[in-house]
Amino acid sequence: MIFKWTSWYVFGFCLDRQDFRMFKLLRLCGLRMCDETFAAREIPPEKRNIQIMYNCDKKVVALFDPSVKFRLIETYDLDCFTETDEGLRFEMDFSDRDYMLNWFLGFGGKVKVLEPDYIVEDLKAAAENILGNYI
Repeated sequence: MIFKWTSWYVFGFCLDRQDFRMFKLLRLCGLRMCDETFAAREIPPEKRNIQIMYNCDKKVVALFDPSVKFRLIETYDLDCFTETDEGLRFEMDFSDRDYMLNWFLGFGGKVKVLEPDYIVEDLKAAAENILGNYI
């Protein structure tokens, strides 16, 4: 069991694909107990590092208003931010640009992204598009 990307996953061997995969726990529907058993498999070294497997090679830095502390903890755990005089400093590696953009938008004015610049520009463009809906 792994908590990653705001959800719980089961890391295991997929018989259909004959490879190790991450299975999102919420998507495992219709599970049932059966008598079939499986031998434990050795996890290859290249499959052990989730960051490498899912190319989390981009880093984001943001400042959050302390009022959203509980949301950060629920999503990314207690150690995902540092309390500073300016707010909650959040640093995280990510792989999905659109996910991060939409996640930040969900905080409205309670977050300021410091880097990378392209996420800052994406947020500005999204804010302009939203404003355009009301003018």
